[in-house]
Amino acid sequence: MSIFSRLNAVAKRFPVVFGGATLGSRYVVGDVFTQMAIEKAEVKDYSPRRSLCFGVFGFIMGSGPLYWWFVKFLPNQFTSLPRWPAIVSRSLTDCWTLMPFFYFPVFYQVKEAVFWDGKSPVEQIPRTAWAKYRHGFLDDLKSTTQVCFPMNLILFSSVPDHLRVPAMSALGMIWVLTLSTRRGKHKTLEEQLNTA
Repeated sequence: MSIFSRLNAVAKRFPVVFGGATLGSRYVVGDVFTQMAIEKAEVKDYSPRRSLCFGVFGFIMGSGPLYWWFVKFLPNQFTSLPRWPAIVSRSLTDCWTLMPFFYFPVFYQVKEAVFWDGKSPVEQIPRTAWAKYRHGFLDDLKSTTQVCFPMNLILFSSVPDHLRVPAMSALGMIWVLTLSTRRGKHKTLEEQLNTA
């Protein structure tokens, strides 16, 4: 039995855990690569907290929400349309609903929680995350559409349901590099609001 056959068997048996593990791993690898190769951080400047943020977020999203969205919900939408209009509709639905109204709010909440300094009131975490989310909304939506829409076309046209989240993990490395480059560094609310 080949390694791919074994992975396929594990993915079929444990799709939610497999999706969380592959997505969480992809996010960690993508962030480490971004910090070390793209941003050229020195080892002393590497932020394990930042990579932890990406790993936790990836695992949370891959362990349930994205599995349900990409395997259970979206494939059953637009079924009355011909194949390609249905694929385009599913892809746009992802980019213009899940991403801006669930994915990014969760991302900003996880990021603020991981970077919480323990000194400021814990109640400030959701307020700060919400302000950063609102400030970056249009820019995040634009990036999502440019990167994720073409990726979704591939996922919905060529990938079996039980492999959709793991395939997203492989195809989506470009998205993780984009997200890590744009939103990985921790900034105060004031720094983020002053960034165009």
